Amino acid sequence: MANYYGSARSNYFLVKCLKTFKDNLPAGVGIWEGNEDNRVGIFSECPDGGGWPTFDYDDSTGETIDCDLPEYVSMHLVDGEVAIFMEAGAEKLRYICGYAEAINNKGERRQVTLNDIYSLAKELTD
Repeated sequence: MANYYGSARSNYFLVKCLKTFKDNLPAGVGIWEGNEDNRVGIFSECPDGGGWPTFDYDDSTGETIDCDLPEYVSMHLVDGEVAIFMEAGAEKLRYICGYAEAINNKGERRQVTLNDIYSLAKELTD
């Protein structure tokens, strides 16, 4: 059985309060601080394959909780900012995957995946 190896990162975006954003960032997410105050980028430090974490651990209860990282970031974005999350990875040549998702401070989302190419390619055969 092969392992999945992925990489994930965001663009740089402005947050309202850097301290609050950093203090509540889910486990498995690293942060780059930009040259401007409150401008950051994030990346995956997830030990399970390198993708974005989908759950967090609650120290007080010992339970795992679902984590929607784009939603978390959206709540901290300055008006007019958009955060873009990208992830790409592979499990040998069994599959190669990739996606990107954009979200604004209103929680509006747009997403594309590598698999979108199949429907686009179909347009070329019609």
